[in-house]
Amino acid sequence: MTNSNLVHFNAARNGGPPVIADTEDGYTRTANAIQDQLCKLDLSGSQFQLLNAIIRSTYGYNKKQDRVTNTYLAELTDLSDKAVRDGLQVLIDRQIIHCEKSGIMKLVSVNKVISEWVLKGSKTDSRRKAAEQMHRRSKCTENTEQMHRIDGAFAPAERSKCTDTKDNLPKTTNQRQDPQSPPEGADKPKRAGAVVENGKQWGEQEDVDTVNAMLAYLQATLGEHYRPPNITAWANEIRLMRQQDQRKTNHILQLWRLAHSDEFWRQNVQSPSTLRKQWGKLAVLSNSRKSGLNNAQTGITLGANGQVMTAADLAQRARELGGMN
Repeated sequence: MTNSNLVHFNAARNGGPPVIADTEDGYTRTANAIQDQLCKLDLSGSQFQLLNAIIRSTYGYNKKQDRVTNTYLAELTDLSDKAVRDGLQVLIDRQIIHCEKSGIMKLVSVNKVISEWVLKGSKTDSRRKAAEQMHRRSKCTENTEQMHRIDGAFAPAERSKCTDTKDNLPKTTNQRQDPQSPPEGADKPKRAGAVVENGKQWGEQEDVDTVNAMLAYLQATLGEHYRPPNITAWANEIRLMRQQDQRKTNHILQLWRLAHSDEFWRQNVQSPSTLRKQWGKLAVLSNSRKSGLNNAQTGITLGANGQVMTAADLAQRARELGGMN
């Protein structure tokens, strides 16, 4: 069999035309010292996938670090969310990567000090994994012994759940669901007025509409690095701002727009929770950018408490600034 035949055979087996890698289509520039260290790393398959995904997301775009989410890494590696969480923790513990919380995202990078990498996993981890495998096998043996004869053939009393195959895994999807159109058969929100709900987090239609408006600005700020957030968590934070903090949605959007028009604040306010924490500072910034403390003023002015300032408040503010006697 020639090389040409082998290529066509593999293409037919994979259900598509042959795909040829070429550096003209792009390549990842990685230091040889890192590549040498990768050859010595003792990692599981999922952990190695995650490490390669981080290298692709950083060095693949000529960057030292990148903002990612677990959902993005799961889509890139075809791993479950749990496998992503566990694998990231191993890579962090073994000092192979750096990972910092950045709003709703993670700021990840490869640890370039390769002498700090822990190349071999601990014996404790190996013994724990072996014990878990033995435990699963023993449960499978017990279920097999409970099989009974029906019409001359062995059959289990109930369907075995110990077989470790993809067919027994629950079907999941990483695709976002439209919060306004929940899938058929899904549990409807239990709270009155809620259109999205997950445990203690929930939001009304007004909150979801506000979130959608905020996402347009966030997507413009992050560009290709934008990743869809948890809509329910965002809507819940907006609802708390409305109900507990007595904020109005137009004021929320006003300060959000202001934050994403400022070089400093757009890096530090990328979620409703951080907007809520920095409300007072952003309100002061909003007021300082307004030129009119007189009748020519347009729009609204917010005080440090987030409420609209009255004429008396503006006069007092002007006296404090030394603009009036």
